[in-house]
Formats: sequence, structure tokens, C-alpha cells
Amino acid sequence: MNNNTLFTAGILSFIASLLHVACVFGGPDWYRLLGAGEQMAQMAEQGSMYPTYVTLAISVIIAIWGFYALSGAGAILKLPFLKTALVLITAVYLIRGIAGLIIPF
Repeated sequence: MNNNTLFTAGILSFIASLLHVACVFGGPDWYRLLGAGEQMAQMAEQGSMYPTYVTLAISVIIAIWGFYALSGAGAILKLPFLKTALVLITAVYLIRGIAGLIIPF
């Protein structure tokens, strides 16, 4: 393993993925607590499967991103398109982070 930052990013991605799964099992209160939005929480309260499907899809994507981070750190085998994927994943996380700072204002 040669990159502690990527290794840490991978672990944090897996934690984020597990928190998304926790929303599915925790129900509407967990959707609210973890910031999924009132509309998602209300749909979950009404028994809609939409929040479950969306949340599990996001969880899988974030877990895949975790594997790419671990691959970039050298902790697991090299995945295809590693450099390109890491750049795109980083861009998505940066845009999401910046949006989280700007949108509330």
C-alpha cells in the first residue's frame, strides 16, 4: 500500500455506502437524519419502493468508488480505467461538496 489518502478515502466511501443502506433499514427517520430530504422520507413513510431503490443504487455506486480508491492505494488489484475513474470520482465528490456549501445560501 503506497497511498494512505486513497486508502482512507476508500474506507470513508464504504462507511458512506453503509450509511445509505442504514437509511433503507432505519426508515423515514433515518432518511431525514442523514439528509436525504423530506420528499424521500415521505415516500418511505407511504411505503414507496422508490427511496429504497435509489438509496441502494447510490450505495452500490459509492462502494464501487471505495474499491477504486483501494485499488489506487495499492491495497487491492488494479481495476480497469483506474486513473480516469479516480479523476471522475474526485470530481463528483468535489462538485457535491461545493454544492453542499453553496445551495443552502
